Amino acid sequence: MTYMRVLVAPRRAFSELESSPTWGWAALCGLGLTLAAVLLSQHAQLHMMALMEAQRMAAMPPGERLREQLAAAQVASMRQTFFVVGALVAPWLVWLLIAIFFWIVALLGRGRPQFRGAWVATLNSYAVYGVAGVVNATLVALTDPSTISQPADLVRLPSPAWLAPHSPQLAAFLTAYSLGAVWYYLVVVIALEAILRMPRKAAISATVAYSLLFGILAAFGGTSDH
Repeated sequence: MTYMRVLVAPRRAFSELESSPTWGWAALCGLGLTLAAVLLSQHAQLHMMALMEAQRMAAMPPGERLREQLAAAQVASMRQTFFVVGALVAPWLVWLLIAIFFWIVALLGRGRPQFRGAWVATLNSYAVYGVAGVVNATLVALTDPSTISQPADLVRLPSPAWLAPHSPQLAAFLTAYSLGAVWYYLVVVIALEAILRMPRKAAISATVAYSLLFGILAAFGGTSDH
């Protein structure tokens, strides 16, 4: 299967996809990997969310805190359902946004700006991100939940985040350069070259910008409640 070949021989896989673009199996496998990662890490995520909510409520006046506690109790039983639904729905929106980004950089980078090619590149390169996500989620599942207090703690693959132990925002930004993420970025460069016909320098520049965007989003997500 070409999708799995992306993991071990990405240049060959994307060359095949350039001449015979397919994405159906990539979508199904991507959803399966996302769901697996969510289910593996949901206990730790629930613990982190409860802790962050408690910290937020502690700063509220008593009356407002009580209302928030009642509202939180009502949705607590539905959170696992939200996780599953989100794992099956959210990837489509994320893939669409990434494909639009790839289409734009192909247009600006003297590549071949075809949305179909951008869509195929997005879904098939996700194989690396999805596998890395499952590995990371497995490590999270093996971690004591009490050590997870912020989104950056959910990244257990090696990353430069340990360089910023006293800066949650910088640590969250640096999680965008974990081992799995760097592997994914390398595959994205190959996909942009092979499918969207971007020059190598342009593909690398676009991927660097893409990684910075990931880092900025992670930094905002990692500090929204601090």
